[in-house]
Amino acid sequence: MTTSQTLVDCHFHVFDAGVAVASARYRPPYAAPLADWLAMAGALGDPAVDPVDAVDPYGVVVQTSFLGTDNSAMLAALGRMPGRLRGVAVVDPAVNDAELATLDAAGVRGIRLNLYGDAGWRRIDTAPWRTLFQRVAALGWHVELHTNNGDGATVLAALDIAMGETSAPIVLDHFGRPGPLGVDDPVFDTARTVAVRRPLWIKISAPYRLASPNQWPALAAHWAEVAGPDRLLWGSDWPWTNHEAPARADECRAVMAWFAQRPDLTEGLRWRNAAALYGFALAG
Repeated sequence: MTTSQTLVDCHFHVFDAGVAVASARYRPPYAAPLADWLAMAGALGDPAVDPVDAVDPYGVVVQTSFLGTDNSAMLAALGRMPGRLRGVAVVDPAVNDAELATLDAAGVRGIRLNLYGDAGWRRIDTAPWRTLFQRVAALGWHVELHTNNGDGATVLAALDIAMGETSAPIVLDHFGRPGPLGVDDPVFDTARTVAVRRPLWIKISAPYRLASPNQWPALAAHWAEVAGPDRLLWGSDWPWTNHEAPARADECRAVMAWFAQRPDLTEGLRWRNAAALYGFALAG
């Protein structure tokens, strides 16, 4: 008898081949269509490597940096699977209310600040960005943050200040990108401080982007202690831009196998935490 288990992939991308803004650091020569993500997510339930016979996938489409503020590919994906997908957009502070309302109606639940390699990141503490954070909070959205390895503590502290008294949560991409210090990285202490003032969520995703990729189990366990098991999210980071390799899917299975051995984390990382943050109507 075939059974299925709900799995929410909280971080993947969709895009067309060769499309990117002029300033993009990376321009994939291939397309990443929604159908291919579905095939990948379904294969994570292979009974040869997982006790679950089949995966019932839900997901969060995260706007990739090389598409800038053109969220059309993400919106098209959301339109194909309404109710099963949510989105995280990239917007300019000058975005009008009508566009934000359109994004919200489509299933967008946050904005992404991809500050990886961004020398001018301190602009987030200027008036236009502070106003944008207030508008995001009014929609009930969150702010997702991606930084260089080792920069998380500095940027997270600055973002928390820039967001002021708003209630908007912060989501840290890819383990919060700690540097070579691993579990001793200052991002963990900063996270403890920020979490007193606002909800803070951590994506357990993309271990290959870490300073020391093999440290991911220790980092995941430490985040469970620092942020709490109900604040962790799992994401595949598919299609693993600039790190494409068949081994990436195996790494996703390894992470899933790890949290399957943690009863305190399994259900939360599979679906429950994502349902709480993104508003999925799920019951397991």
